Amino acid sequence: MLSNMPKSVFNGLAALTVAIPVVAWSTLPRVHNVQSQSVNGVEEHVGSQFTYHTATGGNATFSWQEGTLHGFGNLQVKTQTDTFEFKLVRLSSASADEVYGEWDVNKNGGALCAGCKGYLYVSTADLGYDYFKGYVHTNDSSAYYLFGGNLTNRFEY
Repeated sequence: MLSNMPKSVFNGLAALTVAIPVVAWSTLPRVHNVQSQSVNGVEEHVGSQFTYHTATGGNATFSWQEGTLHGFGNLQVKTQTDTFEFKLVRLSSASADEVYGEWDVNKNGGALCAGCKGYLYVSTADLGYDYFKGYVHTNDSSAYYLFGGNLTNRFEY
């Protein structure tokens, strides 16, 4: 059957067979993964009290797919006296540079905030200065936390 097919039709079908998976692949939502070993610190606002905790060490990794509710995030910050952990537990929206969702916040292993609203902002890849920053607040807004740092790895596809 293929031997009876005109060469132009055969070539057209061959090109279409290759093009369909390429077009389908290019329409998938983009995936982002960023990492940091350079966390600056944590701002802790509880009532009228404000404390800035300078990081002595810390790591972060965040991964999400644009336009979906698929994602993961974890940030651990060590200071002179405390250890903070921020976990992104549920996404509510995700774009190229921002992730919104619910977070759990722990300090020295104890819960400060569970299912709290917050977001993560990651600088645009071609900006030339790769950084991230985040904001999480309790549901009654009696406390909020800010964090940030420089990205040390970035992988996007």
